[in-house]
Amino acid sequence: MSDEELKGKEMPFWEHLAELALRLRHIVTVVLILTVAFLVIPSDPSDILKLFTGDINYRPISIYILLKIRDDMVGNLGIKLMAQSFAAPILLYVEAAIVMAIAISLPYIAYELYLFIEPGLYPHEKKFLKSFVFSFSILFVVGVLYGYYIIMPITFKVLLLFPSLINIEKLFSVQDFYELVFLGIVANGFFFTLPVFIVLAVKFRLVDIETLSKNKRYVYVIVMIIAAIITPDPTPVSMLLLSIPFILLYELSIFIGKRVKPI
Repeated sequence: MSDEELKGKEMPFWEHLAELALRLRHIVTVVLILTVAFLVIPSDPSDILKLFTGDINYRPISIYILLKIRDDMVGNLGIKLMAQSFAAPILLYVEAAIVMAIAISLPYIAYELYLFIEPGLYPHEKKFLKSFVFSFSILFVVGVLYGYYIIMPITFKVLLLFPSLINIEKLFSVQDFYELVFLGIVANGFFFTLPVFIVLAVKFRLVDIETLSKNKRYVYVIVMIIAAIITPDPTPVSMLLLSIPFILLYELSIFIGKRVKPI
């Protein structure tokens, strides 16, 4: 059934399930194609012939990105990443390709989900949903970039300060390193989207904007506690770098919330 035929049509439960399965199948297909692309396509187009010669210098996109992350985070900190098993590098290679494929697919995933729920929405609900998705996406991307370029590099510098002080060789598990990077930047991305949910809560009368404004000092304390929990840095540095932008966004949310018309 085409998208045009589905719009505006009341469907029974089983047809909703069939439509959801179709959308999920589209999403999985796109993610699989992109995963294979990250695993196979060379980062340097001139290396395409190495696919057929077995040249060990051939680097697919996923390997290039993993090396770029390592260099950006700890390239000048003198650490060594080691594999704890023979399978660890292979698993990391595949996992990284899947994560990158999902990340690149997010706009398409959002589009497919929107197509699934769009027929049941009123015009004003569609407009609000588009605004929500747009704001969420922008803040998430800004949070990811802030986490990648600011939070995580400083976090690693602070974490590696202690081994340097007591002259311990800096050997770390390659999987632990990349899991920490991915977890840190994704958590930072979602943390930056909290103001969107604040405005959403005001829109649906779940909270009152005056209450949020009156109790913002308590909110800031809670934000700092959450930031301290989700950042691996034991010092206040990463916590403050994460909390201060959120506090600014929270003030912006209050400003916007006062102009939002509750439902």
